[in-house]
Amino acid sequence: MEEEKKIEAVQSKQQNVEVKSVPTSSSPETKPPVTITSSHKKKNKTWIFILIAVILVIAILLVIFMKPNTNRSTVEKYNYSYSVYYGNALADSGSSLFSKGDVAETIGLESNELDKQITNMQVGEEKNITLEAKDAYGTYDPELNFTYSRVEKQPRENSMNKTTWIAINDFTQAFSEQPILNEDYNLSGAPWLYKVVELNSTSVRISQEAQLNQEIPYREFYYKVIEVTSDKIKLRLFGQDTVISTDNGDYIINFTTNEIITTFAPEVGSVIALTGYPEAEVIGMNATDVFLDANNPAAGKSVTVTIKLNDIKKETVVSSGSKNNGPTFQFFIMSHCPYGTQMAKGVLPVWEKFKDKANIELRFVSYTMHGAKEDLDNNRLICIREEQSSKLRAYLDCFVYGDGSETSSQACIASTGIDKTKLESCIDSRAAGYMEVDKALNEEFGVQGSPTVIINGQEANVYPRDPQSVANALCNAFTSKPSECSFKFDTTNPSPGFGGGSASSSGSGASCG
Repeated sequence: MEEEKKIEAVQSKQQNVEVKSVPTSSSPETKPPVTITSSHKKKNKTWIFILIAVILVIAILLVIFMKPNTNRSTVEKYNYSYSVYYGNALADSGSSLFSKGDVAETIGLESNELDKQITNMQVGEEKNITLEAKDAYGTYDPELNFTYSRVEKQPRENSMNKTTWIAINDFTQAFSEQPILNEDYNLSGAPWLYKVVELNSTSVRISQEAQLNQEIPYREFYYKVIEVTSDKIKLRLFGQDTVISTDNGDYIINFTTNEIITTFAPEVGSVIALTGYPEAEVIGMNATDVFLDANNPAAGKSVTVTIKLNDIKKETVVSSGSKNNGPTFQFFIMSHCPYGTQMAKGVLPVWEKFKDKANIELRFVSYTMHGAKEDLDNNRLICIREEQSSKLRAYLDCFVYGDGSETSSQACIASTGIDKTKLESCIDSRAAGYMEVDKALNEEFGVQGSPTVIINGQEANVYPRDPQSVANALCNAFTSKPSECSFKFDTTNPSPGFGGGSASSSGSGASCG
């Protein structure tokens, strides 16, 4: 059950506190006394005042130049219209502002050969540039063809442990209180109370106080408590046969006496993104399996890019990375905070829909609470954000719906086409510098936990953290709402932590920090 997973997830959290020693001034060097006449004393005082003034000026300059750069800056942007064809088929098209040398990466090409050929273009000039497969969408990889099971069967009845031991530190973090023997505690979103039944100096055993015949809503269905013993809670899922529509296709739900049978029914020819798999085209299916191809449709083919340089202009940008006239939506997280990953799940569908209308930014809380793995994954995400930004949303989606392990992270790097060599170089030498901007934004906006949402410089309370709630908060910040604001997003509050699932929409939303 979801709430048991939350409690178990809490056990893995470890708060790391860095204790820094305070440096002390060394004793001044002892020098022999110097005899000074009155005239020399006056001259010496003058030089002292000049020296103090110089020191003050230097100090001011150091403050100005050493402070993280969160001010506005002006950059040169190139407005290109482009169309990419493989044969007579259109692979991609658009009109956007690009930084010099970033066109190929931004539109997802394998090399920067395109940028080399457009370097000397003049305003108004149009070119047809032919690229080999290796410089376009890469060679065709048969291993990117895969099969996905259409049918999943699950028992209608499930049992869970009634009691569990957890560390006292994890208890206080989950319940925001100290454990007291025989007291009941409420956990936001949980369907029942938790009672402390045993307690020692390091750990606490808690009992889930489920009631017989208690009904617990779950999506379009509900669980019913059908048995409670001293050790176990048994639940049974109830509901009617139904069809649930998603962006990936329909899920047909059928109830039998003892099982729930879910049949996945995507549309052949559609491009879908399944959890833990790369985005792929549905190329066929049979009674039991769906057949998918994750190769780009233009993989293995040469392409022709028709590109026109419309304008070169100066653009003012700020540290938040604003790219258009829409509102700026910044969500600050810790990569292993369960509530930060929950917010990311809610933001991702909105980010994809509003990517050209609003400035949605992944940012990081200036401290971590979940050990070295969180530091590493923070740095990975920061480097992808700064140096391989076209892959960020796909990687973040894979990351939060994975299991948080190093194996899962490496699989996400591979499936989203991240340049691993470039990523590792960034983590080693540049990530800390990129993080300085996030730290300055933490200070500027008073960020104190994960997740924190800042919209146009003001903190916003976004809860539940479902895509529709995120979209509502974003759309309220538009001066003139775009058509995307009429789109109906999923209203299911995603589960905290890694992986899929849903959570209750009640409460105000927990956080780390």
